[in-house]
Amino acid sequence: MKSSIKNCFGLALAIAMVATVAAQEAATEKGTASPAKVTSEPAKSPPVAVAADNSQCFVCHINFEEEELAATHRKAGVGCVKCHGPSRAHKEDESNMTPPDIMYAKEKINPACLKCHQPAKLGDIHESVLAGTDPKNKYCTDCHGEHHLNHRTRIWDKNTRKLLPRTAKGQGTKG
Repeated sequence: MKSSIKNCFGLALAIAMVATVAAQEAATEKGTASPAKVTSEPAKSPPVAVAADNSQCFVCHINFEEEELAATHRKAGVGCVKCHGPSRAHKEDESNMTPPDIMYAKEKINPACLKCHQPAKLGDIHESVLAGTDPKNKYCTDCHGEHHLNHRTRIWDKNTRKLLPRTAKGQGTKG
């Protein structure tokens, strides 16, 4: 009798673990995955972060593989998809005419960062930047990383996602 109870408990545990992994994979596909790996360790242990898989993005955006902001977030389990959406059409468009699902105009950078980062944990040095009262009008990405492309073959309006016209130098313009 005891062995059949152990077998039932073991089976239930195995089913729960498989369901958890399946849910995590589905969440990752949707870009809503928790940045922490679900483990079978006791509840007292902190979750173990699993590096996010940004390999599909790095096919074209290899410059972000070691970029500070992207690398720090990737190591914490937060991938490109979390901020920029799945961007399937963008990834599949070899002519690069399709923008990512989510882009951030300057004024939307700080609110986007604050969706995950709590101001109280960031310290006083960030207070004026987060309040929008910084005399230099700084944004999170002004100090944290080089999270932009230095050379662009296409430029989209980050609010409308529309392709901007090219100038004589081949760059987009906000005209």
